[in-house]
Amino acid sequence: MSLAVPLHAYLHVTHVVDLDDFPIEPDRDDWERRIVDTVERERTEACTMLASLPGNWSYYCHEGNPAHLLATIADVNDALMIIIGSSRGGLVSVLERVVGESVSSHLVHHGLGPVVLVPEHASAPRDRRPGAE
Repeated sequence: MSLAVPLHAYLHVTHVVDLDDFPIEPDRDDWERRIVDTVERERTEACTMLASLPGNWSYYCHEGNPAHLLATIADVNDALMIIIGSSRGGLVSVLERVVGESVSSHLVHHGLGPVVLVPEHASAPRDRRPGAE
């Protein structure tokens, strides 16, 4: 978001539903409802943050291959770049990189344009003009 504002960019935010959205206990009667609730809660939180932007934005939520979905949305909207969060870390991330399933690696090697990785706890960009504090 902090990059979109100074660029006056139209922001296309995509949530790819993955295992992190699924509850741990699949045997519960309300398991499917809990998935829907989790995805809806994440949509509401994202849209609340996006509403504070001075520019325009869209929110997408899909299941599927993250790299393919992001590349498709970027292509359809003639995106200048794809901005994604960096790897979550841990064993799953290492295995994804080893078997070639890393979203960032796939987008860099097969994408249509620049890919920007943002660390999970990135600070706001500083004003780097001479004399700016």
